Amino acid sequence: MGYRIRKLRKTLDLTQKEFGRRIGIKGNTVAQYELGRSNPVDSVVSLIIREYNVSEEWLRNGEGEMFRPAPSSALEQLAKDYNLSNAASKIIEKFVTLKPEKRKELLDLFLEIAKVLEESDIDTSTPAIPENQFPNFSQDSLIETIRQNVPKTPEELEKRFPPIEPRSNTNTG
Repeated sequence: MGYRIRKLRKTLDLTQKEFGRRIGIKGNTVAQYELGRSNPVDSVVSLIIREYNVSEEWLRNGEGEMFRPAPSSALEQLAKDYNLSNAASKIIEKFVTLKPEKRKELLDLFLEIAKVLEESDIDTSTPAIPENQFPNFSQDSLIETIRQNVPKTPEELEKRFPPIEPRSNTNTG
């Protein structure tokens, strides 16, 4: 693995000190890895993978490509595979770039929303906001705005978004 760490570092044009600083280890520790005198523990391997977008298979075994696909190309493939709208792709892209604690907050909030929707008869097949009108929020303000605007009970939800009467199929005229 030491050879691949050195190859990665050289590819990124970083010194041992710079490489180590970004993952919270000292430059001489990086040197020890590169020389094969010691192997990084799993937590350091995970940091390398995450910080430098490296393929775990390549780093551990030398198999496959050095780098993982860029998030945008992976997202493009996901959007293609699942026929996602631009709005859905933007939401997913924003979500995956959140810090883990913010992701958890947002997931908890979505679970609350899903529970309220399950308990009501709201038609969720049509988007409430056209995708070209999605607001642009920072991570914190987005979560706080959603949290403040989510109805707390099915009754509050129905009050804010009254049910729409189904259209009649009879012609009047």
